[in-house]
Amino acid sequence: MLQLRRADKADLEFLIRLDLGNEGYTPSVDEIPKDLKAHRNKISRYIQDPDKAAWVIEHSRTHGQIAGILCWFRNLITETESAPHWEFFNSLREHFPSDGHFCEVFNLWVDPMFRRQGLATQLKKQLEIESRNRSINAVYTHTETTNLHVIDLNLKLGYEEIRRGPIWDEVERVSLIKHLTSIA
Repeated sequence: MLQLRRADKADLEFLIRLDLGNEGYTPSVDEIPKDLKAHRNKISRYIQDPDKAAWVIEHSRTHGQIAGILCWFRNLITETESAPHWEFFNSLREHFPSDGHFCEVFNLWVDPMFRRQGLATQLKKQLEIESRNRSINAVYTHTETTNLHVIDLNLKLGYEEIRRGPIWDEVERVSLIKHLTSIA
């Protein structure tokens, strides 16, 4: 039996491993944490901060987490130029709602033994529910162009491709957005 639930403090080590795993993308030099305590603080914000969230799927037999998603609820209007990747998001402003609110997927991971069973879809749908509950009408994500299965999943879930190219380094990425209209 699988249980989808909001991440809590007990999930912090799992979320840190999920993020440090760098699975599915090529980390740039500035993304590799040099200070693990600072990295722990960064990831713990996805459990504690009101503008961030994380969910996990736990396997009841093993009591182990087998999937997780982290996201950030952002606002282009109120964020300052010092916000991470503000300039990049501002360059895509035409694709985001006029109120500036959107949810950014920070990280999504499913244990290889449990892939192709709909868990990533469940996590993304939960993120959409939370976004709607916060009156946020768009979800943004990006992935490397080599992650064809991730791109395909997003397209099947109603995301549209809005850009291809490097974002903060030379790695080619696909940017996708889904506009949320009504509760499905």
